[in-house]
Amino acid sequence: MSETQLRTTPREQALSDSQRDALKQKLVPIVYPDDRFDEYVKTIKEVAHDLSGVLAPLGAFLNTDVQPDQRPGSIKLTNLPISESIERPPLNHTDLTRIDKENYISENVLTAMAVNFGEPYSMHCEGQGLINNLIPTRRTSSEITGLGADSDLRFHAENAALRFLTGRDCSPSALLLTGVKQEANPPKTRLSDARLALKLLSAAERSILQRPLYAVKLPYRWRGYASGYDMLHTRMIPLIEEDRHGLIVHAAFYGDMIGYCATAEAERAAQAFEQALESVAYDEIISPGEIVAIDNRTTLHARTPFKASFDESGRAQRWVQRLFITADLDVFADWDAPRERVFAPTFEALPGKVMSA
Repeated sequence: MSETQLRTTPREQALSDSQRDALKQKLVPIVYPDDRFDEYVKTIKEVAHDLSGVLAPLGAFLNTDVQPDQRPGSIKLTNLPISESIERPPLNHTDLTRIDKENYISENVLTAMAVNFGEPYSMHCEGQGLINNLIPTRRTSSEITGLGADSDLRFHAENAALRFLTGRDCSPSALLLTGVKQEANPPKTRLSDARLALKLLSAAERSILQRPLYAVKLPYRWRGYASGYDMLHTRMIPLIEEDRHGLIVHAAFYGDMIGYCATAEAERAAQAFEQALESVAYDEIISPGEIVAIDNRTTLHARTPFKASFDESGRAQRWVQRLFITADLDVFADWDAPRERVFAPTFEALPGKVMSA
């Protein structure tokens, strides 16, 4: 394949109708809780083996026993069970640990897939419960977050700064997305495998990106969580690096997430990298009955701006759910945990301090 043909392509697998129906029968009785998420995950793990067979062709995902260039940067599971009827989410959804529903199939199937690849968890800055509900509101339309419909959330690794602010890697190993309800004219969730994008850059540009010439900030929703977090950023770091498991990308191109480039040359290399990511990108619609999982080390994601639709009460039509996974929950051992598996960041930092970890 020539470089002009390089394109990010999720590795895809579908459930058969009989597998879908059997899984639904087991998931419908399970109530997604508003607390005690350890017990919930344990219950889900007991039925998750039903997915292990259909997921076998996707087993290279996040598998460090597989050569890095053979691991898919993203995977997609389709023909999943869905709820027949879903009401629009309430206006106060950001204050809720759980949005009450007739059943919790979307939460349960998302968690069932997640536990096959890691340990599910959430960040308290992103939502009250284990699963994050990404729902636009009129009030948040201009926010540079998943709740802001007007915002162009350009390519980024999720919570990349968390790899540097504690001395441990507290970023997700992957994130999983599924649709609960979707717009008639939905936004695109864009995926771009940085391993492909880097092939479009010169050796000199790749070399610059590997040098500690950049500072990355916390995501916008994190910045108001505690005093000084709005000024907090990493030490000077590279945007790409390699370890024994392959490539790791620390880039985040939306808003002011790259807070500082040390040189004009570094800024140009970052711009070239973003252009290359655009060139190899794949556009996805996050739909009910489908899950997209993204390797947060190698594959960046983005979301296009869109015109959100609301009913007369202001309730949104679009409703996407997200779940983070990690290889090791112990990386959050000294963070606050308002609920099981829901962690609140603790950074020993003063306003404007550059972390040296």
